[in-house]
Amino acid sequence: MKIKLSAVLTCTTLILAACGGVSNVLPEKDLSTYPVKKVMELGAQNYSYYAYDNAEYYYSEVIKIFTNDTPENMDQRAWATYEIGFIKFVESKYAQADKLFDEVLAMKVGAQAPLILAKQMKQKIKEKTSVAP
Repeated sequence: MKIKLSAVLTCTTLILAACGGVSNVLPEKDLSTYPVKKVMELGAQNYSYYAYDNAEYYYSEVIKIFTNDTPENMDQRAWATYEIGFIKFVESKYAQADKLFDEVLAMKVGAQAPLILAKQMKQKIKEKTSVAP
């Protein structure tokens, strides 16, 4: 049986990333020197490797570090909050996810996409948690 080396490397990377925990992340002092979009990309990259704890760490750092209310920072904080809510949804932590989506909906941002998606996710949570008659 032939196994491609790239497939083995991909599987190994996914396993290592998923098992890595929050210890394999950049420290806050380093992240504060990065542009907000780069920190968001780090969150997305970790999410794509199923490293949810690491992804949540990066998204939380966006909320924590980029506090000045420039339009870009406000939009990225909305996205970061949405992404954490989505992680909670994937983990079946519906009450936490719902609360985070409410936070997104309360934000005054230029980007409408996180608001639209948060509203849709709240509906999905309602469908998943409602008891059939």
